[in-house]
Amino acid sequence: MHGTEGGIVGLEELLSLVPGSEWSWLILEFDGIMLGPSAGSSYAELREKLKSSPQGCVMSWAQVREFASGVRQFFDLLLVAARDRRQLDSERLAAEDYAGLPLVLTASDSTWWTVEVDDETETECGLAEKIRIRYGAKAE
Repeated sequence: MHGTEGGIVGLEELLSLVPGSEWSWLILEFDGIMLGPSAGSSYAELREKLKSSPQGCVMSWAQVREFASGVRQFFDLLLVAARDRRQLDSERLAAEDYAGLPLVLTASDSTWWTVEVDDETETECGLAEKIRIRYGAKAE
């Protein structure tokens, strides 16, 4: 998860491009190194929340930004945003159906990020284009 200059690209950096203050955020998977309790949870508490709830851990924009700043390294992460909390239906999420969600961020094996942006979000704010410009990422 390195940028074009060789530095590590963290979630906090990616979120700086996101216009998600009105969205609901949901962490579905997480493994990494936390600097300490973040967004009100320790590593163990967050992992327990993720295991015990099919809907993962719902967060506000402020909480997801706090979480991002409190993680030193992401090994694995699945973070989704929704314009409306009704989009966060547990059956839909269990089926890994993220269609229509404005943003899906995935970190894998501490090596890469996948950023999926829906058409509406791209039209509204050009998020995928901003990421391509800043990080030299290729569209797929």
